[in-house]
Amino acid sequence: MNKLHAMQEGGAILGQVRRDLYAFTQVGVTPAAIEQEARRLIKQLGGELSFTKVPSYHWATCVNLNAGIVHGIPTSTVPFRDGDLITVDVGVYYHGFHTDAAFSKVVGNSTPEQRRFLQAGLEGLQLAIDAVKPGNYIGDISLAMDSTVKKYGYSTTRELTGHGVGRELHEEPMISNRVLGPREQTPVITLGQTLAIELIYVEGKPALFLEEDGWTISVKDGTLSAVFEETVQVVPGGCLILTNPALSQIV
Repeated sequence: MNKLHAMQEGGAILGQVRRDLYAFTQVGVTPAAIEQEARRLIKQLGGELSFTKVPSYHWATCVNLNAGIVHGIPTSTVPFRDGDLITVDVGVYYHGFHTDAAFSKVVGNSTPEQRRFLQAGLEGLQLAIDAVKPGNYIGDISLAMDSTVKKYGYSTTRELTGHGVGRELHEEPMISNRVLGPREQTPVITLGQTLAIELIYVEGKPALFLEEDGWTISVKDGTLSAVFEETVQVVPGGCLILTNPALSQIV
């Protein structure tokens, strides 16, 4: 099976897994329960766990809560409470290739401020995906994310990025959430490339720190964080979202 066929099929598996995990993530559920459900779904649909192929990482998912932004190990058995903002990142390995996807949602009742915060991310992700086309630059993706998040008054992160994805979960090019220089100094987007477009942003200041578990990265000022991510394939004139159903269909 060639790369694009494998990633299309793997992306469809991951899209179903994410859709079901989105519905599963509710008040009273725990990170550990999300992890077990993800493992069950991936196996049931014929995929393999992607994230366990990262050295020293032993879980199928990353689950973060409120100010936790990425790489949260899903071992907690503390139930989510009404109004918690949960981020779930999950990957599928299929016929030798990885796909990667994430969502954030508020469980139970959400505030207008929380809804606005999540809307900023969804809007920024869609504009970033719109910028993925052959001949554009990776910097065009960064600009779409950075400008949208800043328009809403929030902050993108410098340290955490999207990335190429394929035989390895994390490949070049790294896709910054923030404009770091002229677009022409970033890689050109090429036909057939597969990219994990990942918008990682925070409500307050973007200073981050590593928790004592050695994996979870959190926001220093304790404000909210969120991640929205799709795996895409570059095609003539644009890109295809491989992780179907896409976030726009489930959120």
